[in-house]
This record gives sequence, structure tokens and C-alpha cells, in this order.
Amino acid sequence: MTPVEWTAQWSAQWIGKRTDPARRMVLSLASDHVAWVEPGHWVGQTFTAPGPVTAVGLDLVSEPGVEVRGSLELCAADGTVLAGQVVEQGVFRWDRFAHFLELPEPVAAGEYLLRLRGEQGRIGWHTLSEPAPTGPDDGVSPLPVAGNALRDGAPEPGVRAIGVETVPAPNPVFRTTFTVPEGVRAARIAAVGLGYGEFLVNGRPVTDDVLEPAQTTYDRTILYRTHDVTPLLLAGENTLTAELGRGFHSARGANTWAWNFVRWHREPVALVQLEYVDGAGERHVVASGPGWEAAESAVTADLLYTGETTDPAHARGAAWEPALVVAPPGGELRPATAPPVRRSELLTPVSSTALDGQIVVHDFGEVLAGRIRLTVVGDAGAQLVVRYAEGLQPDGSVRCENVLAAGEAQVDRFVLADTGEEVTWEPRFSYKGFRYAGVEVLGRATVTAVRAVRLETAVSRVGEFECADEVLTWIDAATARTFLNNLHGVPTDTPVYEKNGWTADAHLATEAVLHHVDLRASFGKWMDDHVDARDEHGMVPQIVPTPDWGRAADPAWSASMVLIPWYLYREYGDRAVLERYADPIRTYTDRLLDLAPDGLWVHGSWGDWLSPGHMFAPEGPMPTATMMLRHVACRAADVLDELGETADAERYRAAAERVAAAYHRRFFDAASGTYRDPAVGYRQAMNVLPLAFGAVPAEHVAAVADGLFTDIEHRTKGHLDCGAVAAKHLMPVLAAHGRPDLAVTVATQRDRPGWGVWRDAGATTLMESWDETARSHNHYFLGAAAAWIQQAVGGLRATGPGWATFDVAPIVDDRIGWARIAHTTVRGRAAVAWRRSDGGWELDVEVPETAVATVRLPGLADTALRPGRHELRLPAVAP
Repeated sequence: MTPVEWTAQWSAQWIGKRTDPARRMVLSLASDHVAWVEPGHWVGQTFTAPGPVTAVGLDLVSEPGVEVRGSLELCAADGTVLAGQVVEQGVFRWDRFAHFLELPEPVAAGEYLLRLRGEQGRIGWHTLSEPAPTGPDDGVSPLPVAGNALRDGAPEPGVRAIGVETVPAPNPVFRTTFTVPEGVRAARIAAVGLGYGEFLVNGRPVTDDVLEPAQTTYDRTILYRTHDVTPLLLAGENTLTAELGRGFHSARGANTWAWNFVRWHREPVALVQLEYVDGAGERHVVASGPGWEAAESAVTADLLYTGETTDPAHARGAAWEPALVVAPPGGELRPATAPPVRRSELLTPVSSTALDGQIVVHDFGEVLAGRIRLTVVGDAGAQLVVRYAEGLQPDGSVRCENVLAAGEAQVDRFVLADTGEEVTWEPRFSYKGFRYAGVEVLGRATVTAVRAVRLETAVSRVGEFECADEVLTWIDAATARTFLNNLHGVPTDTPVYEKNGWTADAHLATEAVLHHVDLRASFGKWMDDHVDARDEHGMVPQIVPTPDWGRAADPAWSASMVLIPWYLYREYGDRAVLERYADPIRTYTDRLLDLAPDGLWVHGSWGDWLSPGHMFAPEGPMPTATMMLRHVACRAADVLDELGETADAERYRAAAERVAAAYHRRFFDAASGTYRDPAVGYRQAMNVLPLAFGAVPAEHVAAVADGLFTDIEHRTKGHLDCGAVAAKHLMPVLAAHGRPDLAVTVATQRDRPGWGVWRDAGATTLMESWDETARSHNHYFLGAAAAWIQQAVGGLRATGPGWATFDVAPIVDDRIGWARIAHTTVRGRAAVAWRRSDGGWELDVEVPETAVATVRLPGLADTALRPGRHELRLPAVAP
């Protein structure tokens, strides 16, 4: 049979469901000035809420370095204060729409005033001088703010930046029917639902993929997938259905990043095109547009940081109506190339404990990302409530608290539709991070089966590692597990509290996780997200994609724009990666350097985040951010060197030297021969990073290294005392300057701060911080040190792009007598199994085709190995 040639032409139109204004948000995002309020005064905004109000958000600003305090109040039309809270500077910086006021219970539709009182310092509220022009209601977009800006009770021109959350509408479902003749040769569907879409032909899903499409900057890029649906078509009448979830495109529920208050927000919309070729070779198209129907689905609630409520009876009673043809979302349609998220495993509880009432707590034995699948039978109207958490409350119950988002955190609900009929249910448009699930039964029902559904991106596994030390083995394995728990469309920081693509988390851990998984497509997609997320100056935000939160430049964080393409090039040897991102790398680096004309980073930064006992490092952000600025400039130079752009490369190297010189002038203490902050004294990060990035003048390198050794051996008793950024580089620095033994000591500590305490407590994933109070139990950035474990302990380290050359150079330490490591490179499998004893070295080395390995052992001549398997027996020579 002649293969079918498909065209890439879209004839489908975007469709949505007309949504009651009472269930949509009221929103004004734009601003052109700041309305400042002084102590003793207030500013406000009145608004009309078309439906019950659950929360209000606003865009506030404060003057840098000035302590401020105020109060936020939501008032009814008669002046009654319905809810209030203090507004002040805390741990987390103020940012776009970072403030929200949650109501204990929804309040009815009507007229309200949101008021901000000044108490200390000046607080500003972003304001637009004139309300933005509005057009006809399209049935799916947020409503404009109708009300007045006030100052001390008197009207003033403009409208404040404000968002009003109401009770959202149920998720929509769309359908159409079409007739197919006998003998269809081939059929495919290309489709996307925003935020998420599931598509069915005659009730059968077109794919096993879930949580599609991957998150993007939706007014820049929208990803779709194409699936073969030939086996799903029937001769005669067929039904094509699209069921949508909210995701990040249509997010609801107040949160500090304001994913609900974004410029692209609309109610869920879909684009669907099914094509088939009949027996005569004629092409037919079934495309979304006029003639499709829409209704409310069984998912009656879908909140980003809470979860879903599913009520099948609601869908049965929902009325079908003509679907709306709506304007396109704005982003360019592109075929998705990164691997999708899929159900990878069903887990049975390792224990189940009944609590008072109708609650059973299920322990799945490990922290994972996914959701619960339940089988239940009971009375119609009975409800199941599933609560998810990474840990238990003191009373053994399951409850997750997330102060960064309104409402309950990580809760799904299911309402039985039929008495006596056993049904299996699983949420469809969300995922959670959890080890424990508490299942509560409200009404007469019996749960007959409970499983955890692991959701993972379908990436290829490419690495193995094991060694004589169980802590080092655990660090490497836990890093991989934690990363996979956070790879869902973008590499997130936590599947529980944020689900954000924090840039530093990823660039710190990229080297380590590249050993374990093939990230060419996943991180290629995410680097495209970086390009989409840039501002007009080429600056990358701190989270990617972003709702416009975290736009301030921070070289310690958004260095991912430069570092990750370099890591990908080094791993896979593909110059096209560097070519694709060379211009964004250049504009990003130039902007950072423009912001630091004297070499020092004097602006805000997360710095060496989460050093032991701290959130922000005691030395402040300048040291770490300045050193990361140097690192960025050096790597930008390396990228351009590889591309033959030597003039720009030299320009960046010269800039990097200016940064290093400025750092040395500011922080070097000649008396001790180390870098210090006058206010807090010696800090490990201040010395680790300049050593790691070659910023220390040659005549001072030995003294700075000796100072680091002394601090670890005497002050911290063999422990690290640095945060996420410096922790990645600490062990390599120690080893590179002659103390690999001290690196092993730090890495294998069994008490805090260190990794061993987590392993000994039975954890299978990494914590967010070194402290007992760590919020997240599923945070991978402190696993960045696994790259050193793989390279130094495993003894396998690439020295050329794409593993054209690599070293076999295992560590010499009596505490580690053997290790095994293997990695599937672009050339094939590279592997080392080594053992050392008094009798010498035993090495089994596998070299892939077209690669060359070099064995480097202390006291012995280097040995070059060509492709193939090699068994070496060599004497052990004291270093």
C-alpha cells in the first residue's frame, strides 16, 4: 500500500465554552505608574464581583532596603471588613502580584473595596492611569475591573493592578460526530487543549500521554502532538471528544506567583484536527470550529495547587450547547519534540493505617510524583477525599500546608454517581508530590483498592553507579529519583509547593542528572522556553516559564541560559545547540555585564541559597552573584570560542577578569589569605566559588585553599557550611587542590549538615535544605554534588565534547575500595568497574566506538585505550 502523505495545513479553529461571568475572574494587570501610600494614609480600589469571591490579589512594590509595614483589607460596600492581613517584608521578595488576600469562605457577588493602609515606610500599588479599552465579551476571558481607584476615600484617576478570584466553572468538554466510510487507509489527529487536553475517539483515548501539552509561554509557543488513530475509527458514525483541564494556561486559585493572573489567561480552549484517507485515497478533515458542542465535564473543580473534584453525575446532567469559536491564544503552534509524561508504575501501599472516623492513611514507602487511583463501591452521592503529603502530622494524619497558595493543598475529591456500582477513579489534570495519602470516606462507600500512580517523563535512562560507600551510592541514586519526580514539562523545584521551573535548581544539577537520563529533547524544549521568557533586554527570569514573576536579573539563578547549553554540548557534542542559543547567550551575558559596570553584583540575588541554618546566606548575595557573573562570562566565552567567534570570546574573558579583580579587591583579607566578609567573617562559599571559577590570583591560590581546608577540619568538624550554589563545587575544589580525602569526609558525613542523615532516616529523595525544618522532601538541587561522585569516585569523566575522549581516573581513598559506573553516551556505552587493594588496581573498562579513553592513576604512566573492552591489572603506587 502506498504510504499516506500528510499535509501540515491547519483548518481547525480554536474553540471554547461560554463561561458564566460569575465564574470568571476580574482582572487588571497593566500599569504605568506606582501609587505610593505613606504611613497614616490609604489607597484602594473598588470593584464589582459578578460571582462569589474567594481571594483578591494585587501588585505591590516597596523601596529597596527600607522596612515597610501596612495592612490589607477587603471591605463590603457598607465598610464592613471581611478579611485582612499584615503586609510587610519577609523572607520572600515582593514581586509581581505576589500578595493575595484569601477569604475564609467565599463572599457573595457585589461591590467591594480592597484597601491598603500604610503604617511604616512607603508602599506602592501599581496603577494604570486610564482603564484599558475593552471590546465585546468573548465568553472565555477575564472581566475588566469596574470601579474606582481611591486615596483616603477620594477618587483618583486610573485603575489599580488587581485580580479577583471567584469560584471557577467546571472544566469543559467538547464533541463532534462524523461519518466514516468502510476501508479507511489511515487516520491521524493533531490536537492541543489549553491548559491540558485529553482526546478520545469513540470513547477511547488517542494516547497514553498525560498532562499534555507541556507548559510554555503560551502567547509565544503552543505545543501540540500528532497521533495515529486509524485503529480507533469505525465504519459509520464516530464521536470525537476533547476533555480539558486548566493547567498553567487557565490556572485558578490565588498563589504568590500569580499563575492565575497572567496575560494569556482564558478559560480552557482547544484546537483539534482529525484527518483520514479513505479507500479511494481521498483526504477528509474533521476540524474544531462551528458545529462542535460544549458542556460542563465531570471535573467540577480544578485548582492548580489544590487538586480536582470529579462528579460524574454532574456531567450526565450537563446541557450541551454550541461551542464558541475564539481568537487564537497568540503563541506559535509547534509540534512537541520532548518526551511526554506517562504513567510509569502503579505502587501498592506498604502499610495502611485506619484513623478515627472514616480515614485510612496509606504509606507508599517513598516520595514520588503522581496521584492516587481508587476503586470504590457505595451509595450515589458518597464522597471520597484524598489528601496527599510527603510527611505525616504529629497525630498520624495527612495534611499538606502551603502558605504560598490559597485554599487546601494537594486534595482531590470524587463523588459516586451510581449506587452499588464499583468504579475506578484517578484524577486526570493534576499531579501531586507525596509519600502518604489519606483517604476519607464521607457517606456509605467502601474503598476496595488503592494504588499510587507514578507519573514520569518518558526519558531514556542512560546511567548507573554504585560504590563501596553506601552514602555516596545513595546520593547519586536519590538525585536521579528526585529529578525524575520533578520533570513534568519543565524541570520543577518541587511537585508540591511550587511546580516552578527554577533556573538555578536545574543548572546546578544538570551535570549530575545528565549521567542518568537523556535530556537532549527535554532540556532543548526548556531552553526554547528560556528564549520565549526573555524580556526586551534579553534577560531571563528566575523561573521559566514565568507569569512575569521573578524578572529581576540574577546571575546566580538565570545563568541556566548559558550553562545548560554548554553542558548539553559537552555531553552530546552537538554544535547545533550552541548555534541555536548563541544570540540569546550573548544578549543575556551583555545585559548582566551592563548591570555590573564595576564588576561587583550590587543588585538582588538569591545568592548561596539555603546554607545550613539560613535561607539567605549571612554574607549576603553579592559574593555568590559576583562569582556566578564571572562563571557566566567565562562560559559565554567558551561557547563563542567553539563557534569560532574569537573576538567576542575574548571580550567576555576580559570582562570575567575584571569581575574577578573586583571581587578580590572587595573581599580578600591579606592577613588571613582568604576571602571574608567584614561583618560575618569567614564563609565557605566566598572561598569555594573563586577557587572553582579560577578567580583567585595565582599567588594566593594555595592560601585560599588552605584556609578552606582549615575551616572544614576545625570549625565545621568535617562538614560543609554552604548553600546550594557552593555545595555543587565544594568537593571538586577540595579534590582539585590536593584534598580528595576531605571531599570524601564531607560527602559521607552521617549527621547534619550532610546527605547521610537523610539516607539513614530512610529517605529515598533529597530534601530542600540541610536543616531539620526542610519544607520539601523532593528537591533535587542539593544533589548537584553527584556529578563529582560520578566523575571522581566512579572514575568516569568526559574530556571532549560528546565523549570523544574521556578519562578513567578513580579516587584514591582507603574508605572507597571499589566502584562501578556505566553511561550510555552518544557513541555507545562507556563503563568502568574498578577495585583497589594492596595488590594493586583491577580495572574493567569499556570504550565505545570512535572514542578514546585515558587511564590516569597516581604514580603510573597514562594509558590510552581504544574502542572495546579492556581488563587492566596495575600496581598501586602511593600518591
